[in-house]
Amino acid sequence: MEILKSKANQAEIPHRLPAWVSWAAFSLGLTGSISLRLILIAKAYHPALIDFFWYLGVCGNMVFFMFRAYISFRRRRVIEERRLLTKLQEPQSLSEEDLKALHYLVSSLKISKERWNYWVIFLCSFLAIAWDLWLRFSK
Repeated sequence: MEILKSKANQAEIPHRLPAWVSWAAFSLGLTGSISLRLILIAKAYHPALIDFFWYLGVCGNMVFFMFRAYISFRRRRVIEERRLLTKLQEPQSLSEEDLKALHYLVSSLKISKERWNYWVIFLCSFLAIAWDLWLRFSK
């Protein structure tokens, strides 16, 4: 009875989402990030686009970060409910399902496009600030 109860309390190992889902989230995140930086260019050349870039940027970032929060929640739930950190201290206590859970976690981290989004956000932010400063002080 106790064995059945403990198995029922353990997190089901999530399946990997289709590749298009992560690419869509990545694309929305990039679109949001770039749109917010384009506000500076719109301000200088086409102020009517400022609202469009603002809403596109905020909505894109909102969807991207909600997706990232969902993925982080899934990973954390598997780690906590399967007690993987504790079990890793005594590797002989890892079951076949625990190994599948670890495989899911490691592969999920490896294929994540999150790091690329952060680099693009940094680069676009740096370029937007540099462009705005150049525009202000070159007059």
